[in-house]
Amino acid sequence: MPWKDNLKQFFVFSSSERRGIIALCGLILLVLAVKAVLPRLFVGESKMVDYGKEAALFRPSTDKEPAGGHEQGISEIVETRNYFFFDPNHATDGEWKQLGLNERQIRNIRNYQSKGGMFRKKEDVKKLYTIPITLYESLVPYIRFRNSDRPATTAVRPETIADTEKRPSKTPAPSRIELNTADSALMTGLPGIGPVLAARILKYRRMIGGFVRIEQLNEVYGLDSSVVARIRFRVDIDSGLVKKIPVNKASFKELANHPYLNRQQTTGILYYRKIQTTVKTLDELVKNNILLPEDAQRLTPYLSFE
Repeated sequence: MPWKDNLKQFFVFSSSERRGIIALCGLILLVLAVKAVLPRLFVGESKMVDYGKEAALFRPSTDKEPAGGHEQGISEIVETRNYFFFDPNHATDGEWKQLGLNERQIRNIRNYQSKGGMFRKKEDVKKLYTIPITLYESLVPYIRFRNSDRPATTAVRPETIADTEKRPSKTPAPSRIELNTADSALMTGLPGIGPVLAARILKYRRMIGGFVRIEQLNEVYGLDSSVVARIRFRVDIDSGLVKKIPVNKASFKELANHPYLNRQQTTGILYYRKIQTTVKTLDELVKNNILLPEDAQRLTPYLSFE
């Protein structure tokens, strides 16, 4: 049949055409091989790529902040507490929210009350694990019980009853927190730190292994230096809690994931370690042009040479 003969012509190749097809296939395989090998040859990729990815993850949360600027966004997230005299046994969910509690904390209070729990004195509020000590110290001057000789004035601002209710003469000084052990709830008790920034601080703390100086908070994405200046006298830092990386045992990933090391430096350290068997000091890495002196100084608290 003629149409079959025409179809066969598409599947019959001359010797030169066959050689061309084989050469094309070889070229395709060569391109795929080069594509697979190149990333391993060029290890000088900057750590800023990783920072860019981190920034991309954080942008959706920052896009939700008000358009008035970074500081305004923080203040609207954090400065939502509306203090007034209240009875913890009768406060509504809305009143707890005005006082600065989140939904999880309010839910725990309701669970406590549903089991017959009652606040008989101010210190009972502090016993709830869901309320951080910093938040309790802010609330304690405004706690009033209805069965006391001073009736509660729920939802009334202290300023509006100055003639009938003596305002506390002195608000307790805010407690300090330890930066390397504080959780998210304690972080949000600091001025200018909302849930988003608290999460970023905790994430960076895990990446770096712990803080040794307050100035390192300036390295947290989105944390303004003015906020760091506001909280510097509200935090303590125990540098003994810093997690060190054992240089002579660590894998490529463990070293390269540290914010103070890039892939090129990590490759140099592992190559030097392979040649010398062990690395004894950071000075060796500086003398062999693997690290700059300023890099070695920043890394000193985070590397061990066991």
